[in-house]
Amino acid sequence: MARTLADALKEVLEDDNKISKYEAKVIRELIMADGVVSEEEKSSLSKALHNNEFDEEAYTLLSGLLLRSNMKD
Repeated sequence: MARTLADALKEVLEDDNKISKYEAKVIRELIMADGVVSEEEKSSLSKALHNNEFDEEAYTLLSGLLLRSNMKD
């Protein structure tokens, strides 16, 4: 079953409204599964980062991924 990044973000936020380092690694793997960060994935990730939905380690992990993907464009 293919899951979207938005679905995955919603699912990991259900328990405590924060994304942990472990959950961030799972999300990173989901994003990088096809080797490309799509516009939809960038949008979902940007929104979650803006809403401060990550603990500090998760924020660092995923903001770095977003930054690298934006530099490639």
